[in-house]
Parts: sequence; structure tokens; C-alpha cells
Amino acid sequence: MSESEKAISNISRRAFLSGSAVTAAGAFLASCTQQATPTEASVAATEAPVEAAQATSDETYIWLGAVTAIAFWIDGQTGFYGACKELGVKGEYLGPVEYDAVAQLKILEELIARKPAGIMIFPADDQSLNEPLKRAMAAGIPVIVVNHDVNDPSARYGFVGPDNFGVGVIGGRYVVEYLGGKGKVAFMTTTNPAHGQRMDGYKSVFAEYPDIEVVAEIDEKSDPAYGLTVATQLIQSQPDLNMIIGVDATAGAATARALKETNTAGKILCVAMDRDDDMLPYIEDGTILATMAQNSVLEEWIATYYLYWLQHNTVPAFPDWRAAGAPQVPGITDTGVTVVTKDNVKFFYHTS
Repeated sequence: MSESEKAISNISRRAFLSGSAVTAAGAFLASCTQQATPTEASVAATEAPVEAAQATSDETYIWLGAVTAIAFWIDGQTGFYGACKELGVKGEYLGPVEYDAVAQLKILEELIARKPAGIMIFPADDQSLNEPLKRAMAAGIPVIVVNHDVNDPSARYGFVGPDNFGVGVIGGRYVVEYLGGKGKVAFMTTTNPAHGQRMDGYKSVFAEYPDIEVVAEIDEKSDPAYGLTVATQLIQSQPDLNMIIGVDATAGAATARALKETNTAGKILCVAMDRDDDMLPYIEDGTILATMAQNSVLEEWIATYYLYWLQHNTVPAFPDWRAAGAPQVPGITDTGVTVVTKDNVKFFYHTS
């Protein structure tokens, strides 16, 4: 496996910070106030991993998630609140506690009425949010989608996140290498379209290897406890299974626990997704061979700056980008993944 495949990213934080982002933000360098205001249908997942401080602006930027009750979003909050702090604006991270597209839509409608300075959203569903997001933009609210895109590019000004199909291709090459090109595999996944795209990427690689057979696709609902249950059932129902592949953040640790509890760790291999701290020890001990870790801090950091640029017409291409019909952010920013193995896992633990 080439070194370039081990750290896939089309934009570096160093390059980003050395450009116009910091210049544009210079006059606004200050601190960000974490100001999560839960509604009946929403709650912030955790306290922001950035110390709250007084903002220099009354502007509030919103990050609307799809499920706040999982640790995966801690890195994203670091990027989001860190960018808010640099820009001197307020930030709120909101969303349904459990994975719930209907609840997320309700929160979005409430946000449009509030008219924040910008909305960053990880969509629970890639279709039902298109029209509300277009209404948000028509109301003058910049919209950036993160992590998984909507299926209508006109419903946002930009997407920031990984190429999910490409993530699966990268993971698929590792799986082929680990299995020697043959074996029975199963996926631990959810109904989120992004996770389906990752599976499709894996399957595109497996199509070149007729001796690799996909025997199951298990919905673990992004729920660690439920994931442990269904992973255990999978292991018991597939005694000749060779590998389990997790394509969302909670699947890896749930699968690893099931492998440990059924004494099949090492016999059944595992490749995972993302970098939760409860998963990383299983990489150290070899239960999980590799995980495709999204660059989540970078993702939300960039997306927040994009919202700010749009709100302030920062990029000096036009006197008014709205009048020109030319939003000055990239339509797609691929923040990629980094492959974490036993060799580099020590660098991925959170220090606080």
C-alpha cells in the first residue's frame, strides 16, 4: 500500500491557514462563545471541546448534526468552535440525540426562522432537506454541507468532507491485501447514504476479486450497544466469516467488542471507520487492523470559514457575489481520510 494512500487529503491545514483565511479573519481574532440552545427536538452532544470565551461579534453560526449522541463529533466540534474563536463569532452545535431525519428537518425549519449568520449541516437524509436548504439560502443564510452531501448541489453553496465512495476504495484495497484476495466479508453500516457510498466503494474493489464474497450487510443504527448485539449475532450466524468491515464511526468498537467476547479476534479480521478513543486500543492490540479516519477537525474548520466568507463577501472577486450568482467557495472540498494502523495509532488519541 503506497504512502499516498495512507494519508489522503486534497487540502492541508497548513496551506489553508497560510492563505486568505487568516488574512480575512485578522481583524476578528478573538474568542467564540459556545451558545447551544436546545429546543424540544435538539440537544448538543457534548460540551464544546474549546473553552468558551466572549465573542467580539453577535453573529451566530450553526452546525446542525444528524445524531449528537456519539463521540465521533468531538473532533468536528474542535474544528467548528476553534474556527469560531479565530473569527470572533458565536457557534451553536445542535441536532437530534438519536439518528432522526424528521427531527433534524424540524430543527432546520426553526433555524431558518431564526436567520443565523450561516448554517453548516450534516444531513441525515440526502433528499428531504433540499427544499428547506434552498429556502435558507433564499433568505440570505449561507449553507455549507459537511461529511455527506445532499443529492442536489443547488441546495448548498459547498460541500466539505471526504469522497465517500473513494474512502471505500481505499479501504477495499486494504481488505484485499489483508485477505490475500479471497474470503467472506460482512459490512456493519447504517441507512445513511454516505455509508452506502462507502460500501459501494469497497464493492467496486471486490468486483475485481471473484473469491471475495459479501455475505451480509448489518444495520447497527450508529448505536454502540445495538452494534455489539448485532455484531455478535453476525459472528454466530456466519462461522466461516473472514472479515467484518465497519463503515461508520460506531461500528469499529462494537465489532471489536463482539470479536473479543466471542473469542474470534484474530480469526475474524476487522477494518473500521474513523477514530473514536474507545476504538483505538483495539487497533493497538490488533483486533482492528486499520481504520479510515476522516479529517474531521479540518472539515468543520474549513466549512466554518467558508460560511464566514460568504456572509462577509470576503473573497474580493466581486463587489457582491450574490448579485453575480458566483458564491466564492469551492463546490466540493475533499478533506479525505488518513489510514490509522498499529504503526501510527498513538498519534490519534485525544489528549484532553
